[in-house]
Amino acid sequence: MLTRGASPTDLPAAEALLAALNLPTAGVREHLGGFLLAEDGNGHLLGLAGLETHGQVALLRSVAVTPSVQGQGVAARLVGEMIDLARALGLQHLYLLTTTAEGYFPRFGFVGVPRSGAPAPLLASREFQDACPGSATLMHLPLRENAMTQTIPGLQDQTSTSALLDALRTGPQLPLEFWLHDERLVGPGYHVTEVKAVTIEAMDCGGRADAWRETVIQLKDGSAREAGEGFMTTRKFLGIYDRVAKSVPVRGEAEVRFEYGNSALPAMQYHVTHIDPQAERVIVHLRTPGVQCKASESCGQPAATAEPVEASACCAPTSGRGCGGPATTDLISLG
Repeated sequence: MLTRGASPTDLPAAEALLAALNLPTAGVREHLGGFLLAEDGNGHLLGLAGLETHGQVALLRSVAVTPSVQGQGVAARLVGEMIDLARALGLQHLYLLTTTAEGYFPRFGFVGVPRSGAPAPLLASREFQDACPGSATLMHLPLRENAMTQTIPGLQDQTSTSALLDALRTGPQLPLEFWLHDERLVGPGYHVTEVKAVTIEAMDCGGRADAWRETVIQLKDGSAREAGEGFMTTRKFLGIYDRVAKSVPVRGEAEVRFEYGNSALPAMQYHVTHIDPQAERVIVHLRTPGVQCKASESCGQPAATAEPVEASACCAPTSGRGCGGPATTDLISLG
């Protein structure tokens, strides 16, 4: 899949796709220069998304995917690139209107807000004036520096997703093992069963709101036969991850965690302390998660005992159509 900016000759195809999905076309002609198209290798239109700028704020609009390729990560690719573009342009806030896909966009950091809180420039746009119904949900993503892409506040010794991947890609193909406190945690024959791009929204006990992303990779024991075949190789692990990354908007700067449990050990998400490439294997060293107070000074609690007040944003995918466009999944089951 390739993406490119739209040109005037793309207008008929763009409007035709939007009309076929019952999405509004009002204002598309005027803002076509802010549209991004996704195409296959033969130049066939797979999807599109638009960025309508109004000063320091922008409207993400017309996210649409050809029905035959819905659910294959096209929308996630377009939305992710639009968010990156908005940040590159130095915009402060990104909004969207949707009638049915409000459960899809929180994975990118969008949250629902009252329509009365929309900036005045957006209220004058065609989507607000006549394209989208008054029942459409308004969603907002702050674009300030590091918003929604930072690592977990206050947590030391984090390992980012990109750091893990880079360490595995630079070495030869070797068995990949996972150890906890200098002892092997996961036995041979394990599977990678899920890769999740997780958005966390939280408020600490000092009243400070924050948000960040995590990448959670789930491991599961295999059968006795699979255990006899040895450990998964780094190449196979990277192949699974790369396949998932085509559909799930994982972020390289997000902290990576591994989730594992079995009949004798409760499932838990472990932090990565470091990666240890050896001559005959690569060891990913893990540590158990801890509870700490990120606002110990303001709330008066010792850092080791206070519990943060945390609210996770976890949304199931929908396949709705509307002003915000179609939805895809953020979680891939790998068997």
